[in-house]
Amino acid sequence: MNYRHVYHAGNFADVVKHVILIDLLEALCKKEKPFCFLDTHAGVGMYSLRSPQVDKQQEYQNGIAHLFADQRAKQPAIIEKYLAMIKNCHPDKSLYYYPGSPYFAKKIIRPMDKMILCELHPDDAEQLKTLFRCDEQVAVHHMDGYLAMKAFLPFHEKRGLVLIDPPFEKTDEFQQILRALTRALKRCPSGKYMVWYPVKNSTVVDAFNCAIKKLTAAHMTIHFQRRDMTDALKLNHCAILIINPPWKCRERLEDSILPYLGDVLNASWAIDS
Repeated sequence: MNYRHVYHAGNFADVVKHVILIDLLEALCKKEKPFCFLDTHAGVGMYSLRSPQVDKQQEYQNGIAHLFADQRAKQPAIIEKYLAMIKNCHPDKSLYYYPGSPYFAKKIIRPMDKMILCELHPDDAEQLKTLFRCDEQVAVHHMDGYLAMKAFLPFHEKRGLVLIDPPFEKTDEFQQILRALTRALKRCPSGKYMVWYPVKNSTVVDAFNCAIKKLTAAHMTIHFQRRDMTDALKLNHCAILIINPPWKCRERLEDSILPYLGDVLNASWAIDS
């Protein structure tokens, strides 16, 4: 598996991930105290949908393109905010770019909040540094994201969200995630953690989910699966684990966000806890 962001920008999994990320960050903003956002696998921050890597598969056609084409008058407030951020990247109504997690986070955080962005791929890290050059709120590090969780937790601000969204190039990625979370929860038990992962190998995923249930922290897992994608070689099912979910997070997802995304993206969804 290889889910490096540049090859899958704007696909259905990106849409679900970023909408949920926005909801979590908005929840953190409801309290006056500052917080920190740590992105362990940040990518480059902005992707051209006309680049050779993206254009070859055109996966954005099964994701953000559907939301751009949706004409219904009423959308959930988080969806409206998400689409407004993307449309802000375009001088006209065409769809040329898709932002990464750092872009969405920067649009939401307040002046007193901080961002720590980590990227191990040297070219991607350099692009990310260029994107946030001279931005005192954002620290970009060319380093392994799991080591970053050891280095930067607990947060100086005492509050924060960690996004773990690796490319799954390594066969032991789930084990690395589990080790990193176990360590992090000892150092920062009240922190919020969001983990995106593909659902391809049911044996590996089931073992990961069983291990997560043994952790003492509150958690829930959102499953999202496209109904019209049956090619076994392509991603059609992803999941998002949230540890220490904010107040009313599940209700917001179940009442409006996931029903809307499921309808527009022709997908089924479920939440396990």
